[in-house]
Amino acid sequence: MSVFTALLVIAGVLAYGNLGRLEDPTFTIKTAVIATSYPGASPAEVEEEVTDPIEEAIQEMGQVKEIYSTSQEGYSFVYVDMKDRFKSRELPQIWDELRRKINDVQSQLPPGAGPSIVNDDFGDVYGVFFALTGDGLSNAELRDYADELKKNCYSVTMWPKSICGVYVRKRFLSSSSVRNWFSSV
Repeated sequence: MSVFTALLVIAGVLAYGNLGRLEDPTFTIKTAVIATSYPGASPAEVEEEVTDPIEEAIQEMGQVKEIYSTSQEGYSFVYVDMKDRFKSRELPQIWDELRRKINDVQSQLPPGAGPSIVNDDFGDVYGVFFALTGDGLSNAELRDYADELKKNCYSVTMWPKSICGVYVRKRFLSSSSVRNWFSSV
C-alpha cells in the first residue's frame, strides 16, 4: 500500500510540473450581441419589426447554441451563443457568417431602424491598473503624464486595445517618481 501511495505522489508531482503556467491564460467567449436602434418604437414594435427578423436570420446558422433577446423602447439586443464544440480559431469565420446574415436582414427592417451592430469582441482581459497621483500638479499635468504612460504601454506587445477609467475628482502623483520612471523607460 505504501508503494502505491508513493507512486501516486510521484505521479502527482510530475503532473503538476507539466501544468500550463500562463499569467493571463487565454479564453474564448462564444457570444455575440447584435444591437439595433429603432427610435420612437415601443418595445412590442421593436420585437415584432426588428428583433424577430434578426432572430429568424440567425436561426438559419447551424453553429448557434442559443439565441435570447431584449426588446425595449427604441432598441433591440439579440444575444447569440455558439455551440461549445467550436474552437477559437473557427470563430472568426462564424462571426463573418453572422455579420453576413445580419447584413442581409437589414433590408427587411422598417425605415428608421438600424443599422445593426454586431459585437463579438468580448475576449479582452484588463489586468493592469495604474493609479497616478501627484502633490501640486494640475489635472492637465496629470493627464499629460497619463497620456505619456499610455503611449509607453501601447508599445508593449499584447497590450489591450483601450485604457479607460480616468478618475477626475482626485489625483495624486509624485512628480519626482513619475519623472524618474519616464526617464528610465
